[in-house]
Amino acid sequence: MSTHEDLLLVIGRLEGKVDCILSTMTAHGQDIEKLDDRVRELEQSRSWALGVAAVVGAACSLGLNQLGDFL
Repeated sequence: MSTHEDLLLVIGRLEGKVDCILSTMTAHGQDIEKLDDRVRELEQSRSWALGVAAVVGAACSLGLNQLGDFL
């Protein structure tokens, strides 16, 4: 093989490796987007649950306070 052919072979191998890296990065990007969606959903459901708990706690406190006034 000549030096020119060796150079073309090395460039071909390098191009294949770059393509592999790019496809791996794309797959990781998609995984990160899915994970971000899951985390966002969990955060929103947790904040909703905390809001409900705050309303229930306030209602119970108000109810007990009113009950104490009647007794």
